Amino acid sequence: MKTKAKLTFGVGLLFILIVALAVISGWYVNLLKRDTNNILVANYNTLLYSRNMLLALEDINKDAAAIDTFQNNLTLQMGNVTEIGEIERTNLIVKHFNSLKNKPDDAQLSSSIRKDITELMRLNMDAISRKSNIADETARRAILIISFTGALCFLIAVILLINLPSNIANPIRELTESIKEIASQNYSKRVNFGGHNEFGDLARSFNTMAEKLEEYSDSKLEKILKGKKRIETLIDNMHDPVIGIDENKKVLFANDEALNISGLRKEDFIGKAVQDIAVTNDLIRDIIKDIFLPAPKSNKAEQLKIYADGKESYFEKEVIDINIVPTGETDIKFIGQVILLRNITPLKNLILPKQILWERYRMSLKHLFHLFRWAYNCWRMKK
Repeated sequence: MKTKAKLTFGVGLLFILIVALAVISGWYVNLLKRDTNNILVANYNTLLYSRNMLLALEDINKDAAAIDTFQNNLTLQMGNVTEIGEIERTNLIVKHFNSLKNKPDDAQLSSSIRKDITELMRLNMDAISRKSNIADETARRAILIISFTGALCFLIAVILLINLPSNIANPIRELTESIKEIASQNYSKRVNFGGHNEFGDLARSFNTMAEKLEEYSDSKLEKILKGKKRIETLIDNMHDPVIGIDENKKVLFANDEALNISGLRKEDFIGKAVQDIAVTNDLIRDIIKDIFLPAPKSNKAEQLKIYADGKESYFEKEVIDINIVPTGETDIKFIGQVILLRNITPLKNLILPKQILWERYRMSLKHLFHLFRWAYNCWRMKK
């Protein structure tokens, strides 16, 4: 079921039950009001009229106005006949009262009227008791139905409170964690919500995206590895010693010429902190001394005399800082250095302007800059 359908069904059902609860409550309150009004309007008034007639009957021989009082209440009672047998008793009272008006002193008629009024009151008292029982039954039924409807509303509300937030929040949380994994280049991450709702569609779309990213990443990594091999081959075949270090002063690469003049093996050089190597290697210490203790800037390249392969050789050292602007950023970031030792032994005794020497390897320095960046990125990815 779609999430929208779940929400509509759950909230709609709860709304219908609340409306039903309100309607049922109003209906039963109206029933109770009607039963109460029946007691008050019909039976209570009859009892009031009967009481007034009894009082007036006692004063008929002493007060001429008592007959009018009796007649007025009897007239009102004749218009308030509501119970079975009440009309007969009311007619008897009328008959006996008419006879009493002609014979005011007839005690037998007065006694008959009292009995008729008493019976009339009894009929209404029984009616009040019966209607009270009906009202009680109506109240009990109202309480039962309202309680049942209210409990049903409460149960549905609890179910919605427990299930609905988790049904929405859990997939969102899982999707958020998966997106973080993808952002961390873990393209093998997949989500599986199941079902045919919106989250199921989202999961399928996400997995498709992750598969394409994984496929792209694999193809990109293959290209980078091939490029790395090309660069390593190019660096190894250079006739000048080249050493690359990262921003933490760890050795990223060194070609065979650099290993040869330093007397180090590749496994003892690559990936090691250059300052740690310099502790036991004098040549490396001379090469990196101005990296940690920089000298004043000079346009003149530093010359080194190195004894290797049973002979003395002369090298010009150039330290090139590698700075890049990361994708999506504007600030320049330092990512390492390339140390280039150019062998100038054959040129030592030649008089050549410095501009000629610089022009001959200026282009190689430019290419080394790009090569170092490529090698650094490959090393970071491999790490």
